[in-house]
Amino acid sequence: MGHASTGLLRFAAAILATLAFFAEAAETVQPPQLRLGDAATPISYEAHLAIDPKETSYSGAIRIELRFNRAVPVLWLNASALTIEAAEIEQGNRKSTIRVVPGGEDFVGFAPEKGSFDEGPAVATIRYRGVIDSVTKRGVYRQSEGGEWYVITQFEAISARFAFPCFDEPGWKTPWRLTIDAPSSNVVTSNTPETSASIVAAMPGWRRHAFATTKPLPTYLVALAVGPFDVVDGGTAGANKVHLRYFTPKGRALEARYAREVTPRILALLEDYFGIPYPFEKLDSVSVPQGGGAMENAGMITYNTRFLLARPYEETDNNKRSYVSIAAHEIAHHWVGDYVTLAWWDDIWLNEAFATWMAEKVLYQFNPAWDNGLSHAGHRRRAIAADRLATARRVKNPVEAKGDIRAAFDGITYDKGGEVLSMFESSLTPEKFRSGVHAFLEGHAYGSATSGEFFAAIAAASGRKGAVESFAAFVEQPGVPLVEASLKCGTGKPQLELSQARLRPVGSSAAEEQWVTPACFRLAADGKQQTQCVEVSSAKAAVTPLETRSCPAWLVGNDGGRGHYVVRYDKDLAKRTRERFRGVPRQEAVALVGDVTLLARSGLLSMDDALAWADAALRHASPIVQLSAVQLLLAERDQWLTLPQLQEKRRIVSQSVVPLARRTEWIERAGESEDVRLLRAVLLPFAADSDAGAALRPAARALALRWIANRAAISSNMASPALDTAARFADEATYARLEAALVAIHDQRDRRTLLDAIAKVRDQRLRERALAIAFMKKDGVEVLNGGQVHDLVSFAAMDDGSRASALHFVSANFDAIDAKIPKDSEAWLIDSFAGLCTPAERDAFRTFVEPRAAGFLGGELAFRQTMESIELCVAARGR
Repeated sequence: MGHASTGLLRFAAAILATLAFFAEAAETVQPPQLRLGDAATPISYEAHLAIDPKETSYSGAIRIELRFNRAVPVLWLNASALTIEAAEIEQGNRKSTIRVVPGGEDFVGFAPEKGSFDEGPAVATIRYRGVIDSVTKRGVYRQSEGGEWYVITQFEAISARFAFPCFDEPGWKTPWRLTIDAPSSNVVTSNTPETSASIVAAMPGWRRHAFATTKPLPTYLVALAVGPFDVVDGGTAGANKVHLRYFTPKGRALEARYAREVTPRILALLEDYFGIPYPFEKLDSVSVPQGGGAMENAGMITYNTRFLLARPYEETDNNKRSYVSIAAHEIAHHWVGDYVTLAWWDDIWLNEAFATWMAEKVLYQFNPAWDNGLSHAGHRRRAIAADRLATARRVKNPVEAKGDIRAAFDGITYDKGGEVLSMFESSLTPEKFRSGVHAFLEGHAYGSATSGEFFAAIAAASGRKGAVESFAAFVEQPGVPLVEASLKCGTGKPQLELSQARLRPVGSSAAEEQWVTPACFRLAADGKQQTQCVEVSSAKAAVTPLETRSCPAWLVGNDGGRGHYVVRYDKDLAKRTRERFRGVPRQEAVALVGDVTLLARSGLLSMDDALAWADAALRHASPIVQLSAVQLLLAERDQWLTLPQLQEKRRIVSQSVVPLARRTEWIERAGESEDVRLLRAVLLPFAADSDAGAALRPAARALALRWIANRAAISSNMASPALDTAARFADEATYARLEAALVAIHDQRDRRTLLDAIAKVRDQRLRERALAIAFMKKDGVEVLNGGQVHDLVSFAAMDDGSRASALHFVSANFDAIDAKIPKDSEAWLIDSFAGLCTPAERDAFRTFVEPRAAGFLGGELAFRQTMESIELCVAARGR
């Protein structure tokens, strides 16, 4: 027995040793799947890059101080499209000869020739070469303007790995020190102030720019820019007198005038709300010549040129409002995102929803006249349209694959997240909510945090744990509540009967969800307007006595239009409110008309009722409410309507819309309100698109041709409306003028305006010619770059008249299109076809996209959500 036991033990030991050997070997050669794991932790980085914007590659060296948390046979780092030239890892007095282990498109491994890395501190030094991308705005990329090249970086979400081997996850926050060599003719900036600039002896004509060590940052917030920028000094701002600068393409410094004027006030308003001084050393604003959005890199925000810069004739109220909103969003991130960072991408809403919510708060403080209900209604409409889908993400949604990261940057995160913050700020009171936000930020300064930690801070500040749990439910589950409302007036106090369920469009397979919704109603009774709030539970219907003596003249849900829920009124209450709709305040009226649009689109409200609401809204005194009525009519396509409904729509257009358009006219008038100007830009193209408004089209063509000859000849507010109308009804001669202008014009804002117009051409032969511009060449050079090809196709896909043709064009030419457009942008292209709405279009879309979707980053979810939108549209129209 004893000999047998000894033999078995030896055999078992041999088996365990063999298994350990193979496990170690597997860990050595098998890269991570998504996350790097906890084998090592970064402590600090020093990176040295040599960049010439005229070249398509660069050299780099990075020194990473780190700690191995246990003995491991391989150090895995994130790295994409990098060529490793040399690597060394030092632990104490031991310098390991390193073997580079390929890790696929997202990882690279470093393994000692013998043994493993020991637990404890280490320093990795890596030399490598990287690509400067000329098409896709990710990692280190370059763009040209006026014959000059500019290098800029975009690392969010997971593109720092294209610039350095690194730990490319948001939860790891470490100090960075950057040194950048560049030709002397270039300006260089990064996250922190420059500490020195010196001649590079080994590289004649180059200078070395050293930057101060950063505060702890995740990789996605590190940034740099190199190019012949003009630099505009913006003075100082904020409690700490932070230095502001604006970097523009060469020769465009004067176009930063408005940004320079107002950014100090934006920063001051944010400091006042957060109660914390701006938490970084400087604030640069860098112009990206050819599109993109904006990015909140700590101390170095990048902006699409059309957001940051404006020629004198483009400094309209609309342009100013846009800059203040975008700048407030990006600067707000320096507290929510940069100062306190999400621990993992499932909490990206802690960044983006907060910045969206704060931007609106700052926007209306900056200019109260901008609080007209329109901007907020747009955010709310996008949020609810996305959230009504069975495939809708949660605000806080699991991130288990790269495609999940891409999907997290959507309307649910930005718009629904912002709506929910606004709704519960009101419910918990702004003062207590602000105290909770301040405590959350101070408690995690220069660190990382989770949703749970944020909710705990709000609960502690408000003392209302139950309400915060209701708040969390809106963040942690999908869907939007549909509140059914009816008004009962008789003997005694008037009563409001309410019930709630998930808003499920006709044909939806969405599961039911449970909420406790803080709903506030606006009403007119007893000779005054007043608000009454109630918590609506999904568990049971409720009867709420109103705090009025008389029956309300009208009653609307969503006081201020700020709640993430939709109210559907019973027939009597809807009729009562429509008859007195002129008395409903602007914000509530705009929100109600937006809800009507969505309910009709979902098959939950008849087209007859939708048209009745549009008719009532057009009689409202507010131009913004009238604008919302036009948007409602735009959403109800003629082919969806029965003959009587179509006749009613045409009556409304001919008797209300076209006369209003004739009174408003294409040309702006001195002294008119900005609300009228916003209305004009939507009203005139819609009226001109109708048979009754055909007489409005020649004036649009004349304005378009004036704009082509001289961009300052007409208001920039009306450039797109006039060009769109001229293009829709273009004959061959007019189309030729538009196309020739597109080829000749190089300003990116003007090109985008023309692309959007040309994508709307109605004549089938000319439409085919317009789409073919994607492949047009002039003197052997392609007219459109990859981003502009993506824009052209997307604009066509989002236009009711061109959508089906755009699908056919993409289907027939996909390989050539995909070779031109930015990498990993295919899912956004899929999204743009969500307006398809016939069985034939649905089948064509499915046949083309379904076999390809899995091959695109985020493509499978984009396909499912777009397909569901199409299916719901078909189902709603079939009723």
